[in-house]
Amino acid sequence: MPLWGNTDGANKKPKSPKTRNVREVLQFYTANTTVAGNTSITLVYADGGANNIANIGAAAGQFVYFYPNGPASVDGTGNGYAGMFASNNTIASVNTNTVILTNALFNTLNAAALIEFDKGIVYPTGEVSNTYNQDVILITPSRMANVNTSIANTGSLNSGWTHFRKKTNNDGTVRYIKETLVCLANPVASNTLSGNTSFGQIASGV
Repeated sequence: MPLWGNTDGANKKPKSPKTRNVREVLQFYTANTTVAGNTSITLVYADGGANNIANIGAAAGQFVYFYPNGPASVDGTGNGYAGMFASNNTIASVNTNTVILTNALFNTLNAAALIEFDKGIVYPTGEVSNTYNQDVILITPSRMANVNTSIANTGSLNSGWTHFRKKTNNDGTVRYIKETLVCLANPVASNTLSGNTSFGQIASGV
């Protein structure tokens, strides 16, 4: 996968340990074909005992990734990256070897398609790592012209992926710290909300 993209999609952010927000838990193959629009998927699992995917760790809330043609193919959801960024689908419930998804399938899954479940990475409260991914946003030339005044006063911005952090000093003074992670010549933003961070909107427009 590319190390970053030049659009403001959630899976286009720079891929580094700091921006990572999920980790792999389990992988299974589908037992049969599941057509688009369904939320129920039956998976293959047998260990010669009484175990099933429900009692070896598959659980509600885990992020779901689909590989329609097996492990060599890209994630079929089109969103997120297994083991790196959260997907747009999660497990709603698990019953033995069947999972119910929170969102219906957009495409048909073939039998023997690989499915991966990931858990969100939880950091200690107050750590910068807790909101690092959310605070990495794409700065475009137009956003530079519409940046929050408090941020603009701290110095010039570069076009590209930038991490912002709000810091409150002991005397109550608020400072904004920014770090350019990747400079881009032609960044493309399409969602005004993607200029938001965990503590507010940094840049308006696209």
